Amino acid sequence: MSKGKWVKKIGFLFFAVVTLAVFVTTQLWAAPITIKLATGMPPDEEECLHRGAVVFKKYIEQKASGRLKVDIYPSNQLGKEREQFEGVKLGTIEMCWIAEGPMAGFFSEIMVLGIPYLYGNEATAWRSLDGPFGKALMEEMRKKTGVRSLGIGENGFRHFSTRNKPIKGVDDMKGLKIRVMEHPGYMALVKSLGASPTPIAWGEVYMALQQGVVDGWEAPISLIESMKFNEVTKYIILDGHIYSFLPLLINDKFFLSLAPDLQKLLVDATKVTLGVNRGQNVRNVYNGLKSLQDKGMEIYAPTEKELEVFRQRSQKPVIEFVEKTFVEKKIDRKWIGMALKSAKDSEKE
Repeated sequence: MSKGKWVKKIGFLFFAVVTLAVFVTTQLWAAPITIKLATGMPPDEEECLHRGAVVFKKYIEQKASGRLKVDIYPSNQLGKEREQFEGVKLGTIEMCWIAEGPMAGFFSEIMVLGIPYLYGNEATAWRSLDGPFGKALMEEMRKKTGVRSLGIGENGFRHFSTRNKPIKGVDDMKGLKIRVMEHPGYMALVKSLGASPTPIAWGEVYMALQQGVVDGWEAPISLIESMKFNEVTKYIILDGHIYSFLPLLINDKFFLSLAPDLQKLLVDATKVTLGVNRGQNVRNVYNGLKSLQDKGMEIYAPTEKELEVFRQRSQKPVIEFVEKTFVEKKIDRKWIGMALKSAKDSEKE
């Protein structure tokens, strides 16, 4: 080989090495991509959502080699839950972890999960929401809103809690003003039971109860206990009318803009996070019941016969309301049948 060719070859190799070094250095020193994760819960790791969020952050940051950073914004710092969902939809917030209530204003199909007494226990709900039905529903939401669900966490079964009057049967609901989430299905449920539904944003609920704006509200046990609602309510009936879930949401365009390995990392982190969230919530529910009783709350467990009356009074009217809404908005009513079938099939598994 001539001297000139050797010089060219060495020059080419030198250029390749320098280029590679520059590329590697750039990657190592590039600023991490920051994910803003908004939630409505306080920064208390005993609370199941926040503990899950902390696990998500740690998992991502430990395994992303400096390429991803997660900043948690608890306590509605980036807006109330409806505003958080809208922020993720618009892309001004990368992620949020919220209850399903405010989502109905953007994705009406979610109302099928507000059918009262749809699920009998946590395991049934998990099988349904983690299975084909839950995935299909969340995929429909992604297509219509641009918001992707990475997975579904647990808020827990919701129960009625009141200030001055205990509820032991349907007739005790008559005339009460009950706070509900900003969800048309929840309002239809409360109305079917003879009470007056009053939608109030999450951040304003405690004061509304404290000031007597409403007579009661409906919420999971873990939330009542962790947020000290025993200070403004005295009675609970364990009717479990709705299983409230917590989808972990991300802007779809942002998700798809990430490298495939980072997308996989987010999905894997979610699986770990949801295990922590669900387990922590179940623990908090059973510990919370005793804690609330110790703090003076009166908790009533209705009989199966009494629950059946609640079911008969509410389920059919709510399904009819959802059907009417779907017809008006030209939404396929198949989602109602899919929800009912998935719940029934999940009981058998």
